[in-house]
Amino acid sequence: MSALLVSFQGDPEAFAASQRRLFEGHRLHVGNSRIAHAVAWAPWINGLTLPVPLCRQGWSGTGASGELLPTRFPVTCRRCRRLRGEDTDTEQPALFAL
Repeated sequence: MSALLVSFQGDPEAFAASQRRLFEGHRLHVGNSRIAHAVAWAPWINGLTLPVPLCRQGWSGTGASGELLPTRFPVTCRRCRRLRGEDTDTEQPALFAL
């Protein structure tokens, strides 16, 4: 966690607040993926939280460089839907064409 503190040059409280405003009431995409994930809030520093995919899909970064993007699309990630107790019979889009 100390490497994150050293590399982050902004105001952590302002960054966390801006992320909350962006993602509150929305879903999120990881990078350019078409999969929409449910939003969960993960502990960051000093009691602050940042948005993460509910299913804990991996990515690199804090979101400051646009790794996570808010969306209003419905949740399409099967794992997020299952964790929320929703129907998982809907088809999840393929990550890439086979």
